[in-house]
Amino acid sequence: MNKSCPTRIFDFIFPNAHRNTPSCFTELTEGRFGSVRGLLIAAIVSGTVLQAHTATAQDAAETEAAAAETTAEAKPETYPDDFWTEAERPVYPRGAVMSEDKLFVLDSDAPGVWTVPWPATEAAKPERFVTGSRYLRKTMNRPYSATPHPGGGVLVGDSATREIYHVTPNADAPGGQDAKPLNGGFLGIPMALAISPDGNTIYVGDAERRATFALPIEGGEPELIVRVNARGLVFDDEGALYAVTPDADAVVKINVAEKTSEPVVTDRPYGFPGGIAWHDGTGFVSDVYGKCIWQFTADGKTEKWFDEELLLGPVGLSATADAVIVSDPKAKQVYRIDRESKEVTKLLAE
Repeated sequence: MNKSCPTRIFDFIFPNAHRNTPSCFTELTEGRFGSVRGLLIAAIVSGTVLQAHTATAQDAAETEAAAAETTAEAKPETYPDDFWTEAERPVYPRGAVMSEDKLFVLDSDAPGVWTVPWPATEAAKPERFVTGSRYLRKTMNRPYSATPHPGGGVLVGDSATREIYHVTPNADAPGGQDAKPLNGGFLGIPMALAISPDGNTIYVGDAERRATFALPIEGGEPELIVRVNARGLVFDDEGALYAVTPDADAVVKINVAEKTSEPVVTDRPYGFPGGIAWHDGTGFVSDVYGKCIWQFTADGKTEKWFDEELLLGPVGLSATADAVIVSDPKAKQVYRIDRESKEVTKLLAE
């Protein structure tokens, strides 16, 4: 505000007044206004002018501050040198799921996603696809689930930020990737992810809320589907969604259109289920505590399918017509198990 404003207003109303003389007030009152009432009216007028000037100055200052804030927001975010995780190979591979040409391997401890070529019949050196932060509660600091995005890249469910990210490699971006958050932190612990057969919807098992949610593939607020505590999710050949849970109803079939569910495998036969897969009428469940893989059918029958000593704590599962793929974080390995011969192939080169 112009500091000379009060003086200028005084001089405008009292052009011939001597402001520093003792008789100033009396002379002004009687000579200029004829009464105290007149003086009060003049004071009100001058106050209004001063107030208007102050408001204008305040508006200008606020506009200036807003412009400065916009400029600050436009600056690219900077990261410490050790913000993004660097590792030579997967440390805790808890998930494995295929796209047409890649096998994505989710790592929770050295947070990020690795890939090896797919189809695979022998071990290959994993390549870092996307990476998470070393910093607590930052981007992908503790991912628990991942699945390929139908438009490219990978979806990653992160418990550290309560978020699902669509991550795509970008050499010019921080960390060499673009990570777009999709659910605004609405979820708690996204333990399981599955994409609808039409590619339009993401289904999420939230371990914190013990429920299964859905959100659009492009992102948005998740919608409650059923109160099923899914630790793994997979669609069958007919579009039904199967969930594996740590509860008494170990495998549950979900009708996503009607938002209903029904138990398939009951009485808690598994020690601690970690993942679920389905292909051509048969489902598979990994048992972390049992160190084995079970198979089940839609009518609820279940039995051990693979029980070899090499499994130390199997978690993530995928299935094809001729093989089951299982990630074992304790063994730091991903295995391909032939469905006919049960022959085992390591997929991560030592």
